[in-house]
Amino acid sequence: MTNLTVLTLFAAISCAWAYSAGAPESTCDDMTPKHPVEPKKSELPYKVTVNHDEIKPGEVVEITISEKSFKGFMLQVRKGEKAVGQFLIPDDDKYSKAINCHGSKGSAATHKNATDKKDFTVKWKAPRKPGKYTVYATVAQNGGTFWVQQPTQEITVN
Repeated sequence: MTNLTVLTLFAAISCAWAYSAGAPESTCDDMTPKHPVEPKKSELPYKVTVNHDEIKPGEVVEITISEKSFKGFMLQVRKGEKAVGQFLIPDDDKYSKAINCHGSKGSAATHKNATDKKDFTVKWKAPRKPGKYTVYATVAQNGGTFWVQQPTQEITVN
C-alpha cells in the first residue's frame, strides 16, 4: 500500500469512529453525522413514537426509537428550525446524554457510545409556550448506514 492509501484509509476509519461518543453541538442545525458517506434517502426503517401526543406546558413525554438495533442517534423536538424543550437524561446514563442546541440547555439527545440499542426511550420536557412541535430523528444503524433529520411525531402543547 502506498502512503496515500494508508492515510486515506486511516482518515476514513477515524471519521467513522469520531462521534461514537455522541453528536457534537456543531451538528445541531442539520443533525447530520460527519461520516465519510452520504445518508440514506429511503424511508426511516425505525419507529419513533411518543407516549403522549398532547400535553400541557412543562409536562414530560417519553420518546422511543424501536424496530431494530442501532448504534447512534440524535433527537430534537423543534418548533420551526430550532430545538426546544429539554431532554431529561441523568449524567450517569450509560447510553445517552443531552446536548445544548440553538442556545437551549439540553434541547437535543444523543448517544454516549456505539453500543447496540433497541427499543430505546428518552424523556423530553415540553417548553412553557403552547403550540405544535415536531420530533426529528437522526438514526445510525452503523457508521455507514444512517438516516438524517427525519420528521416523525407531532406533539401538541396546550
